[in-house]
Formats: sequence, structure tokens, C-alpha cells
Amino acid sequence: MLSGEYFDEIVTFLRHIGLPLEVGPFGAEGFLPGITIIDGVLRVDPAHLYVSGDLLHEAGHMAIVPARLRGKLGTNLEESLRDLITGDDDPLAALALRHTETMAIAWSYAGLRALNLPPSVIFFAGGYRMEPERQQRFVSLLDSGNFFGIGHLAAIGLTGPCGIMAIMQQNGLAPYPQMTKWLQD
Repeated sequence: MLSGEYFDEIVTFLRHIGLPLEVGPFGAEGFLPGITIIDGVLRVDPAHLYVSGDLLHEAGHMAIVPARLRGKLGTNLEESLRDLITGDDDPLAALALRHTETMAIAWSYAGLRALNLPPSVIFFAGGYRMEPERQQRFVSLLDSGNFFGIGHLAAIGLTGPCGIMAIMQQNGLAPYPQMTKWLQD
């Protein structure tokens, strides 16, 4: 593992919010090294995990999926979700599929803030295949409330809008990065 710093805190947090999580010697296979999802359970092998922030980010992908579909997710989240919502007219499921990456970034960043961890946990060197300057722009957008994944989290009722999004929509919830709940119903 490049960096296991904060691993225990992240695991405790994910268990506390009710996300199904197993830690064990599962191997390196998965979308990211050491992370797999089987039947809606996030499985992590710390010996193969690249950085602990990857775990928080992948949890974000799962958290934004409607609860009725979450237990059916597999390792390829987008493919799983696409298969699950084919013929389904649930706009919140469709939103989670269309905007999964931006929503997972905003969700994991809110998790960082709740845990009082530094942005480098998810915005690490080479993370998101971005150079540091571009990562810093993401952090600035998140801190100012102007990252559009935040608006999508507000649309599914996890948080309230902030920044420019607060002008366009209101849902009565505390503004991002505060989360009223961590998992979509």
C-alpha cells in the first residue's frame, strides 16, 4: 500500500454510516487494487489497497445508489447500475449512473471533512489521473460549494446545496459539506 494512513478511521466511518464493508485477504482483484464489490458489499484487502482514500471514494459510488439497488452492485459499478436501471424509471437511479464520478468525488470529500482529514487522502499524487494543479482546482470548487457533484447530492437528499447551487435550488437541508444522511434511501 502506498499510503494506509487513515485506513482505520475510514473503515470505522463507513461502518458507522451503515455501508456494508468487509476487510480481509481478498486479493488485488477489483476496479481499484484491493477493492471489490460483491452483492453490494464493499470488500477491501489492505495489503493490496493503493491508498486509503480509494476506499472512501469507492464507498461514495455505492452510497449514492438507491438502497433498493445497492445490494445488487458488483465490482464494475457503472455496468452493474446500468444493468439494474434498464427499464427502470427511477430518476434518482439514473442520476446516480449519469453523474457517478462527480457525486462520488463530492461525497468522499464531504467524508474527509466529517473525519477532519486532509484533501490529500483522496487527491493524492497521480489520483484521478490529474496533475496537482488540476486537483487543487477540484478542491477549490468543493470548498467553495461550486462543484456540480454537490448539486446532485442535494438532489438525492443527502445534503443541502451551497455556493452557486444554493441560488438555483433549495431543499431545506444543511449546506454541503454537512451531510444530513450518508446513504441514499
